[in-house]
Amino acid sequence: MSLQEAVKEIQSSFDVSQEVLQRSVDKFIELAKKGLASNEDKLGMPMLPAYVTQVPSGKEKGTYLAADLGGTNFRVCSVHLKGDNTFNLVQQKSPIPADMMVGTGDQLFAYLASKIRKFLEEHHGDALEAAHETNSRANYLKLGFTFSFPTAQHSLDSGSLVRWTKGFNIPDVVDQDVVQLLQKHLDAGKIPVHVAALANDTVGTLLSRAYSANAIAGGKQGETIIGAIFGTGTNGAYLEKLDNIKKLPEAVVKDLKAKGVTHMVINTEWGSFDNRLEVLPTTKYDRDVDALTANPGIHLFEKRVSGMFMGEILRNILVDFHSRGLVFTQYPNFESLPHRLRTPWDLDSENLSLFEVDDSKDMKPTEVTLLQALRLPTTLEERQAIQALTRAISRRSAYISAVPIAAIIMLTGALEGHHIEVDIGVDGSVVEFYPGYRTMLRDALALTQIGTKGERRTHINIAKDGSGVGAALCASVSI
Repeated sequence: MSLQEAVKEIQSSFDVSQEVLQRSVDKFIELAKKGLASNEDKLGMPMLPAYVTQVPSGKEKGTYLAADLGGTNFRVCSVHLKGDNTFNLVQQKSPIPADMMVGTGDQLFAYLASKIRKFLEEHHGDALEAAHETNSRANYLKLGFTFSFPTAQHSLDSGSLVRWTKGFNIPDVVDQDVVQLLQKHLDAGKIPVHVAALANDTVGTLLSRAYSANAIAGGKQGETIIGAIFGTGTNGAYLEKLDNIKKLPEAVVKDLKAKGVTHMVINTEWGSFDNRLEVLPTTKYDRDVDALTANPGIHLFEKRVSGMFMGEILRNILVDFHSRGLVFTQYPNFESLPHRLRTPWDLDSENLSLFEVDDSKDMKPTEVTLLQALRLPTTLEERQAIQALTRAISRRSAYISAVPIAAIIMLTGALEGHHIEVDIGVDGSVVEFYPGYRTMLRDALALTQIGTKGERRTHINIAKDGSGVGAALCASVSI
């Protein structure tokens, strides 16, 4: 088989047909309903109640802290809500050391607390001083904690980790209340902060977009119904009718209804959509990448969509092509390949975005990127093959990303009615920066059951700083 024939074979295996899209939408709705009814299916979508019972109006005011553990970085923010759909944001970002991603819970949460202290010293020294002078919890700053991992939430300010994703593997935190763990280390460090709310980053994105939508040029484009992340990982949240969340304890539902509550935000954890692989397209490279992860057999939708996995899929294809004598023939065997090409996770999706759009005659930008990223010299034919493979991977990612959006629109009936439009808030490096990603996603939306009419009435907008501002909004509604 020639290189060109092998590439065409890959392109075919990564293609997503309209039939696959529509079957996937139907399956998503089926699994979402099952997840809303019970927690019995451990391979299903968790559909976790977030205990957030409304989306913002844009009139909320005050200054709140937010902390965001979203993946490889930890952000601490101070958000001043102005009450007019606008806000001021100050933030600091710190990388999570690799050893802390697989260490102990105490190591991780002590590190997070130390970064919150540092932020307060630099940006809220007056509040720090006042709290220490009075020694009163009444002067503590409220913090919303965005914890972007599958978490079973018990209330607005408590939730236990279900499982780690995104390269984290700290067993002693599983089944523990992550709010209590962070508060324990804040208190131990005498840091005057009260963790008032726990929010998934998608919940935060939903709230942030709803808060600021009217301030965006052109005004609000329908109700904000979904907050979604397409970045290192992928996930989504939406507002569901309380009566449809069958697994909520009866006493909780009764209490909420007595307060006039009719809806609750659901953190779908859609990264786990179709873990049984009944509808999702699957190749040998997907299986190989899954085997390299800390959670094989779990989050299989995320492993086909998110930025963390796109580059690794391409790296696995290139290594396979080399073993078949199709590329990099100057290297006689696997061990002689450049170390970075042999190392899992060393090819970043940011590199793929450069391959995607390289339209130069000799593809010199791609050549330079491969030399810098992987120490890998290439021929023009190899670079053209790499670009074609990259485009197949990114197109599949964008196409199946349309599935949960279309499914939730249908599940909630959000587009039912005359001249109805809906607003989707999205965040994450892939959806914001990957060339053509949103366009491909929209192309796929039109092929789902909502059709071209539904696609035109669906507005996908970036919710900038969604996880931080959304967590602050969660803290603002806490008692």
